Amino acid sequence: MALSNISVRKDEEVTNMDSYASGETDDFDPYQEEEGMEAPERSSAIQVGWAAAKKAKEEASTTFTPDFKFTEDVQLIKFLSDEPMAFLQHWVQRPGKKSFIGWSGDPLEQIGNRPERKFAFSVVNLSGEEEPKVQLMVVGVRLFSQLEKLSTAKATGPINRSDLYFAVAKSGQGTKTTYSVQVVKERDLAEDWEIDPVAAAELLKQFKPLGPEALRPATKAELETIAREVLAAQ
Repeated sequence: MALSNISVRKDEEVTNMDSYASGETDDFDPYQEEEGMEAPERSSAIQVGWAAAKKAKEEASTTFTPDFKFTEDVQLIKFLSDEPMAFLQHWVQRPGKKSFIGWSGDPLEQIGNRPERKFAFSVVNLSGEEEPKVQLMVVGVRLFSQLEKLSTAKATGPINRSDLYFAVAKSGQGTKTTYSVQVVKERDLAEDWEIDPVAAAELLKQFKPLGPEALRPATKAELETIAREVLAAQ
């Protein structure tokens, strides 16, 4: 069932802002090789043949989880769980991938890039162009605090309650980005969003919350490589 091309309501309520921070620590040798790190045997690292390639493609498609992207246009989402996953995330200004999940005292923090506390929720986007799918919504402390209040309030919680949806949007850029979160009740789906609430409820039954494996944390070796790159660029 496709839920695309629906009309959205844009009466936004701006409430939150997230930003990144950095700090400095000592006692890290960025060029020290990690012990016990050897290249895998070529036979195990490279698989040959159509059957092996097909299996690799299937594994890639099942392990990759798209991130939910906040936009200036209002989007309708459904939370699959009210229990977030908490982690530390680095932000590195560089070509390509910029965010990396780490830990306190990891190689990037030891060269001055302090990780920021982040929280991930499993959501389904019901107003996108593509077929609805489970996505990871990653938020900072301020937006998390608002979601926590909504989830613990009697009138709006838990946020994964079957009769509750949320309209979300953002405005601004960088550290000046603000987010709006507005409760949408199931009874308003048809009139305000042109979505059949019965069909939506049936569709959502097939989706399950994501686990920690969906976050794809970085390894020590990966963070050491990025740390060397950062120092070389200074």
